[in-house]
Amino acid sequence: MKKTNIKGVNALQFFQLARYGALFLIGILLSKSGISQTDIGHYETFVLIAGAFTFFWVNGFLKVLMPTWSEKKEEERPALLFNIFLLLSALSILAAVSVFFLSDGVSQLLLNGNKVPLPGVLALYILFNSPALMVEYVYLLKDRPKKIVVYAIIIFALQIAAVGIPPFLGFGLETILYGLLGVSVIRYLWLLIILINNAQVSLNAQFLKEYIRYGYPLVLSTLLSSSARYIDGFIITSQFSPNDFAIFQYGARELPLALLLSNSLSMAMLSRFTKKDIASPLAEFKSEVYRLHWALFPLSIVLMLTSHHLFPILFNPEFKASATIFNIYLLLLISRLLFPQTIITAKRMNRYIMQASFFEILINVSLSIMLARIMGFVGVAYATVIAYLVEKIYLLAVLRKTMNIKASEILPVKIYTIMSILLITSFILVEFIL
Repeated sequence: MKKTNIKGVNALQFFQLARYGALFLIGILLSKSGISQTDIGHYETFVLIAGAFTFFWVNGFLKVLMPTWSEKKEEERPALLFNIFLLLSALSILAAVSVFFLSDGVSQLLLNGNKVPLPGVLALYILFNSPALMVEYVYLLKDRPKKIVVYAIIIFALQIAAVGIPPFLGFGLETILYGLLGVSVIRYLWLLIILINNAQVSLNAQFLKEYIRYGYPLVLSTLLSSSARYIDGFIITSQFSPNDFAIFQYGARELPLALLLSNSLSMAMLSRFTKKDIASPLAEFKSEVYRLHWALFPLSIVLMLTSHHLFPILFNPEFKASATIFNIYLLLLISRLLFPQTIITAKRMNRYIMQASFFEILINVSLSIMLARIMGFVGVAYATVIAYLVEKIYLLAVLRKTMNIKASEILPVKIYTIMSILLITSFILVEFIL
């Protein structure tokens, strides 16, 4: 590690990849352990509910943290970390209390009458896990990329051990969920140690008010634009069985690298686009996007062609139908590699993000409900792909109109077009011909 030159962008990408890899491996272990498909569905429901109550405000306010850090003077930054911690902690308490007392309503409205798994454990998990998501970003802001890598290796190894191993020892769903809670407590304690060394206890109500004012549009837009996973999940849980939900969730994973690498690249570039002259960041950004094309498109095509053979082997034959969902989600790569939102967010033109998010969620919900009735839960996946692409096309138009930045300035158009056609052709070949 001491001899390796790791950049912040690469470290954050590694972290996201390790997180996904841990979740993927846990999925494999659970499917091979002999635990029932219904219990796997309940585990996925637990994770889904926790994310649904927290993802939008955690991600929204963390997006504001990056450009705000670059604007603050060095002596103001320790207080910034403390106040953000207070904000996330307060929202975590609110979310934890809400999920505990609303569990019966969630059960009836969104889970087709199935009970929320261990509401008390779920509330505690939200309480500790949500603020702990600051850790990797504090390391990024402090330019400690190697610590991000070490943190990822330790935490996700613990998560695999705490969640994936107990079923092989004869333990059931309850032990799995307690294991997940235990890892979240460790992450929270890790954050406290970092804050003790890097933050300054100084409550600044005026700063928090300003931060929330800048952040709430991104919170709302994240709630709208990034809610597809949760919308999809709750449409499935409200209309289908826990077994069907498990099959859908095991397939609804996108390309393991696409979402993680694209999001981390976008987050890492935010502070660079806050500058007045963005010519150099634009060139660097396009270069990074070009590299992602050659890494992600060929891998997506290979996975598309082999998924129906791999899923029964990786998991078990009961999850064979998940391969079709996975292939549909692979098509999301076409929209994931469009990045107009990065520049628009950095320039704080958040109302356009909110408008695009509104269109996306409107299309997603209406199409999901309609296609689910016609095609089953496969239709929900198709609706997500369509909605995401419409959103990105709208934001590209906004970028051209407001800043006169063409798509070709942030996107290698020729290779993008060729690769997209090849990916769609592979999908048609696998799902409708072969």
